[in-house]
Amino acid sequence: MNRSVFSIALTLLLTAAFASVHADSWALPKKEKYFAPNKKYYLEVTPKKLKSQLEYFGDKVQGTSNAGALKRATENRAKGAFYARRADGGYSKKWEFPLLNDVSPVSALVSNTGGYIVTFDNWHSLGYGDDVVVIYRSDGALVKKFGLEDLLTEGDIETLPRSVSSIQWGGEHYIDDANGILILKVVSNGKSSWDNDAKYHELKIELPTGRPLESKGDLFPQLRVTSSVDAGTTPALSDTSPAKPVCASAEESFDSREFVRVPSAQLYVKAKERPLPAYPPIAKAVRAKDTVIVEMLISETGDVICARSLSGHPLLRGVAVAAALKWKFEPIEASGNPAKVAGTVAIHFKLAENDMNPNNQPRY
Repeated sequence: MNRSVFSIALTLLLTAAFASVHADSWALPKKEKYFAPNKKYYLEVTPKKLKSQLEYFGDKVQGTSNAGALKRATENRAKGAFYARRADGGYSKKWEFPLLNDVSPVSALVSNTGGYIVTFDNWHSLGYGDDVVVIYRSDGALVKKFGLEDLLTEGDIETLPRSVSSIQWGGEHYIDDANGILILKVVSNGKSSWDNDAKYHELKIELPTGRPLESKGDLFPQLRVTSSVDAGTTPALSDTSPAKPVCASAEESFDSREFVRVPSAQLYVKAKERPLPAYPPIAKAVRAKDTVIVEMLISETGDVICARSLSGHPLLRGVAVAAALKWKFEPIEASGNPAKVAGTVAIHFKLAENDMNPNNQPRY
């Protein structure tokens, strides 16, 4: 997870006391038990002891080692303890070992045989790092660790739903004990895992070897328009599944003989529906104000094919693009015929001088 994402996480924590945000939240991790389905075994995870969420993210932004630790001692780290059920129904600790996670995994699986443990993701950031999936033997010996890039192509990762700091890539993973296989359920239709219509592709990994049984390849090309997406065009925080795609990144050429470039004034005249974006609570909380320039590609019938942000505050660009994707236009003509056109619009985000007026609205 890069420093910019940690900076956003730090901003969220600084503003949580007075802004309501539909995004990630980071309660301090607690000790958790993860039982095998047959209840014969369980893994107890003890997280790294932190002073506070603020201390942790602040240290991460500054690059401080052992970020946020309550104790700076090296033994202050995430630990796992493996327990097996006794004949009398109680449990005995068999092994204790350090986990790869910096603070704590988000969840874990234990096999019915008691042979393997699998941990998933990291507290504060799903989908980032080289330990998104980690397979251990029950004595703590590492079998294999994976980042998403080890399992999926860059294009497939771009299709996964995400929030401010997390890639919400998976569903309810499980272990096939009969065949010694870990089944990863990867979101395959761009929907969040809590959506009823979310669909999944099952990736299979051998537990004894950590070998994926499916070669890495483009699994979800139908969800992509280009191989590169503007990092500033993330959907609005409350919208993890935009109805339309973003265009190629701002660094790539946007010129083509397929469409005609028109001035902004003409776009405004021809726009019959141009909904304003919501002012993101995070942006209000940090009093972010800026003009976001959004470039869009429009079909012959006046529908927005795709949009991208060219400039503007990072906390405002996503909602501006999400709004632009919903614009509707009268057909725009070139040489007397409806044409596919491209152009830019400016969306101005400005806060009133009074104290956090909830009625502040962006404007064009």
